[in-house]
Amino acid sequence: MLKLCVVGSGIGYTLSPVIHGAVLGAMGVDAEYGVRDLPAGEFAKYAPELLSSYDGFNVTKPFKRDVIPFLSRLETGGMDAVNVVKCGEGGAVGYNTDAEGFARSLRELAGDVSGMRTLMIGAGGAAEAVAFALVRAGAETSIYNRTYEKAAALADKYGLRAVKSAAEAGKAELIVNCATYCAAAPALPEGTDLGSLRYAYDIVYSPRVTPFMRACESAGAAVSNGLDMLIYQAIVADEIFTGRQGDVAAMKAAAIKAIEESGR
Repeated sequence: MLKLCVVGSGIGYTLSPVIHGAVLGAMGVDAEYGVRDLPAGEFAKYAPELLSSYDGFNVTKPFKRDVIPFLSRLETGGMDAVNVVKCGEGGAVGYNTDAEGFARSLRELAGDVSGMRTLMIGAGGAAEAVAFALVRAGAETSIYNRTYEKAAALADKYGLRAVKSAAEAGKAELIVNCATYCAAAPALPEGTDLGSLRYAYDIVYSPRVTPFMRACESAGAAVSNGLDMLIYQAIVADEIFTGRQGDVAAMKAAAIKAIEESGR
């Protein structure tokens, strides 16, 4: 039996056990999947036990960079964030499946985004994976973040454009919101131009509908939350953990059914 878990801080809301349990079940894999909710800033204290006690684990906020010094090698395509660790006798290997999870779900929403004028809001957390995926997809992307320096650093790394205001980005056909959800925050940055908006994607999956999504839908855009991203990145992660490939449609359907039955 595989022993797996998700590691993060303040993650009592996580759907990971529900999703991974369903996906692994659809693959016919015998596994247990738990939650390790650790104090922020103390990953190093628990790292040796995690690496020796589990066959693998997912990593979420705020430890996606903290885990890197404890790994034997990275298979992230150059991203400085890890959300999957596979443990073995030869050491622990870090992967990032967020980019592929986002790319698959974005294709379902918007199809081919090559050349599409895109505004990306936020430059922390999962933003690097989103930027990586948008570069691979060929989107013409501008990044806005409240702290311009963070947007500039991410843009420089991937050859994108950093802007000091949403207005500077001009008319966007696609907007991807990577900012942390806050009920009190404005739905969109001041000056965001929705005149040409066709698609809007919020990587948040709780709540299911955010003020950002409502504002963009009111402007005529097709919208999506981050639930499909979460499911697809879990499917890719479980293929890494098991060394198997499954029926993606069946695995996704199992995950959706499990989420619905969980009432969450």
